[in-house]
Amino acid sequence: MEAENRINEWIIRFIEGDCPDDGMHELLEWVRESPEHAETLFGMKDLYDRNRFRKGLTEQEIDAGWARIVAECGLPSGGRSRDTAPEPRRRGRFVLLRRVGISVAACIALVLAFTVSSHLVRQEEWIVVTNDTGSQDHLILPDGSGVWLYYGASISYPEHFEKNRRDIRLTGEAFFDVVADRTRPFVVETSLLEVEVLGTRFNLSASDEAAQVVLESGSVNLGRLEAGEGGRQGVLLKPGEMAEVSSRDDGIAVSEVDLQLYLSWKDKYLTVRSQRLEDVMRMLSKSYNTTIRIADRMLCEERLSGRFDQRQPLETIFRIIDSVMPIRYEFDGSAWTILPRQ
Repeated sequence: MEAENRINEWIIRFIEGDCPDDGMHELLEWVRESPEHAETLFGMKDLYDRNRFRKGLTEQEIDAGWARIVAECGLPSGGRSRDTAPEPRRRGRFVLLRRVGISVAACIALVLAFTVSSHLVRQEEWIVVTNDTGSQDHLILPDGSGVWLYYGASISYPEHFEKNRRDIRLTGEAFFDVVADRTRPFVVETSLLEVEVLGTRFNLSASDEAAQVVLESGSVNLGRLEAGEGGRQGVLLKPGEMAEVSSRDDGIAVSEVDLQLYLSWKDKYLTVRSQRLEDVMRMLSKSYNTTIRIADRMLCEERLSGRFDQRQPLETIFRIIDSVMPIRYEFDGSAWTILPRQ
């Protein structure tokens, strides 16, 4: 049993690139002993591949390690030793391990030990920020990227990003100004959607039921995992476009939008030029996290121009609008109503 555990360890350490010379020698001798040992090696690699992201390794790094094993062991790139007969289609990744003499429990235990310990360390290093301040919250991520959190939004990220990617998790709404880094994609994960960028500015709103991405500049690649065998569905957004997904269907809907309607909530000043009053109230409603109703449909189509300081109380902005437009406003304790001036 001790020898079997040791072989398992050498395989993992070889893939990671830190196998000592004595371990390398023992591993190569073991592989050359039997074609079944070579098959076992493939089974363990399959297990390890399943856990590579928890270890922070890229697929390229895993494949490079595997290529070293293949070359050192004298195996063809297809995977089997040269004198091994073709194997029937594998029914599962544990079948080969059960069939040969090496301990399956030891294989799984070793991989899980790496996975669990890595997961625990990673959890300790992740930072969670929730905006419960009643105003927009601005923070700087470890790579210098800026994030504006909307009311109630929560974001989590590692204290130090990995060398090959920048992972973020979001619940709620946030605007991202991502520092460009072609060697490390910036990936935001939500319940329904994964957003991957290199350097761009975009707004993302996400819950368990729906997600919405609005792109201001650059490009973003969106993906969602479908149930069953549909695989990953992806969409590449262009500036000025919005993508929407819902838990009720499998698609990703893309449309062109007025960026200001979706992005102005994070700005100190709201500047409008001949904008419909209904759209202005929608933006103010978002910025102040409150409900604003327009009681008269004719008022909705009135046009408004101006520059408003969104750090002021909302009632102050209403007074300014009242001075240039025939409106009045009321507040019932929970929502505002805009009415025609009598």
